[in-house]
Amino acid sequence: MKKTSALTMAALAVALLTAPALAQGDRAWGEVDDVRVATGAYHSLDAAIADGFVPFSVEGGDVATCFESEAGGMGVHYVRNIDDTVSATDPEAMVYEITPDGQHRLVAVEYIVPQEFVEGEDGEVVALPSVMGHDFHKHSTLPVYILHAWVWEANPDGMHADFNPNVSGCPA
Repeated sequence: MKKTSALTMAALAVALLTAPALAQGDRAWGEVDDVRVATGAYHSLDAAIADGFVPFSVEGGDVATCFESEAGGMGVHYVRNIDDTVSATDPEAMVYEITPDGQHRLVAVEYIVPQEFVEGEDGEVVALPSVMGHDFHKHSTLPVYILHAWVWEANPDGMHADFNPNVSGCPA
């Protein structure tokens, strides 16, 4: 049996990282790769915090709110720079699953634009943002427009679904 070359192993690693996006029919797999490169350091929550990400809490405070639904888990969000600027490689939120042992595991990124930059005075959409070829949608309860990208955990419901059945629910 021949030894596998480092180049072959590198090609295999790239193929495995891009396969979830391709399998989900996402034509923007090149951008997904760019997002992974830009956010890879944030597998370390400490690195995200050092770069200015703070826990998002619906009630305010230092503890991040965990989100889940019948459709699956989402986890907790650490956010920064929420404004009217959208860049695929500079998401407003890192999304972490809380593992059974209490660790934070990076599973997705989220793009967020406040409602005031999307809607006119009478509530009509006047500037709907998009990234990676996908339009944002209005959050069900918060005054923001959002788009998730499950770039670190494959989502059988689609790369940009809000919840992911592969992500565990919130700890009790």
